[in-house]
Amino acid sequence: MADIDVIKENVQCEQLLRENNTNTLLKDEYLIPDTHPDVQEILTVEARPMIMSKDLIGDKIVIEGKVEYTVIYLAREDGLIANSVNYTQNFSNNIDLKQGENRVICEAECNVDHIDANIMNERKIAIQGIINIDWELYKSNEFEFVKDIEGNDDVEVLKNTETINKINAAQDIEMTGKSMIRVGMDKPQINKILKCSMLLHKKEAKIVDDKIQLGCYCKLNILYKGEDSKDILPLEDDVYLSKEEAISGITSDMFPTATYEITNNNLMLEEDDLGEVRIINDEIVVKVNVKIFSKENIDTIKDAYSPKCLLGLQKEDHDIGILQGMNNTEAIVKHNIQLKENDLRPEHIIAVNGNIILTDKQIMRDRVAVEGIIKVDILYKTTDEDRYMASIKAEVPFSAMIDISGADENMKSIVKAYLDNIDAFIEGNSIAIKANIILNGKILYEMNKEFISDIIEEEGNVPEKKASITIYVLGEGDNLWNLAKRYNTTVGDLIKVNKIEEPEHMVPGQKIIIPGRAIF
Repeated sequence: MADIDVIKENVQCEQLLRENNTNTLLKDEYLIPDTHPDVQEILTVEARPMIMSKDLIGDKIVIEGKVEYTVIYLAREDGLIANSVNYTQNFSNNIDLKQGENRVICEAECNVDHIDANIMNERKIAIQGIINIDWELYKSNEFEFVKDIEGNDDVEVLKNTETINKINAAQDIEMTGKSMIRVGMDKPQINKILKCSMLLHKKEAKIVDDKIQLGCYCKLNILYKGEDSKDILPLEDDVYLSKEEAISGITSDMFPTATYEITNNNLMLEEDDLGEVRIINDEIVVKVNVKIFSKENIDTIKDAYSPKCLLGLQKEDHDIGILQGMNNTEAIVKHNIQLKENDLRPEHIIAVNGNIILTDKQIMRDRVAVEGIIKVDILYKTTDEDRYMASIKAEVPFSAMIDISGADENMKSIVKAYLDNIDAFIEGNSIAIKANIILNGKILYEMNKEFISDIIEEEGNVPEKKASITIYVLGEGDNLWNLAKRYNTTVGDLIKVNKIEEPEHMVPGQKIIIPGRAIF
């Protein structure tokens, strides 16, 4: 018998080991720069956290990041005048790995759970807060299996089809965008930019053959102090960023996941033709972490033998992560913040910021129930001439459902929530909030599957067939493959001798003729 020519295939897939979140405490004191006036009252603090690196060190995943703060405050300088100051703080956090988690992929996102600032003295402030890091640990599983045997008619094979999720591509893609805002002549020219908030929304990822098309909008909300004016004025722009990246081998029936993150924001002021500072140029860089999956049916060999030689089957068990499904849903959240008696009355809203914290999720049949809060921070102009600006914070609860077919309570879920838009309006003695949020949900489960990793010819003699025929009565669990292998014949011979027309429909009690050494 000639050497066995086995055809093998390599598969790479991911298995979700566990997911959780950890908190990092932020606490530090900062001096007001000499170029800035003294602090009289802190109005609002905006924190923008960003993960810089995730490194496997020993038995830990070490996450390093930074937080950029913008503190808007009132300074006593010929009356109360708004000003702002920027700081940066580094943070780190560790994820302790369990036994066997030595080859893991960590995915993590961070957001602000809480942030606050207090005045230590007129030249020093203390900022404290909590950064929430949502993380998942995936095991990268790569293995080889036998999918077929070529060029040897003496080997009988039983084939099987397995469904798995393959990772077809994983990479970071960078998109850039530019904004140019001109301040109209009906407004004062720019004295100072107090803050620039950015919100990524309307994110999309679409696959066409051998390409992925990425796109999102970046909404800029800029506050500036006017020249020779104490007023704070808002400016807005909505910039579209897109990128088409060639990725060989991907097709439109695959499904992508994409995580968007602003990595750079370069804001510059310019003068117009009259020499007034009325032009803002902004260059934005967004990094998109893309993974492309496919649900594929792969042909494997479940069993093999030869009537003419002994075969050894090397088998291996593998835990396979299966993506049951994924879906997005949009939720509109409305809430009214009631003003207290000692709150300053609002004349108009200057700016509103929000960030989402998920507090609970529960998998149900064909859906995931999600609960969370939107932490809202509103800056507004008051009707008080002296204290002409004020801020108010609130926590807005919400609940939503994500429909994912096939989900059940024994599976695992990954849910991400993003703020797509947020607005605030004055309604009587309250401030009304309307927010659009996008919820992304994935449902996963695990299966342990056995694969044949190799087939080799072993030394030894094959047991001879009986000289005469055997009459065999089928019992429960019997099939033609098992009988052929046990009696060292072939399924084809059994079908031929017994003139079987429907080999898949054998029933217990049916009599089967098993041929011996005689030629038929």
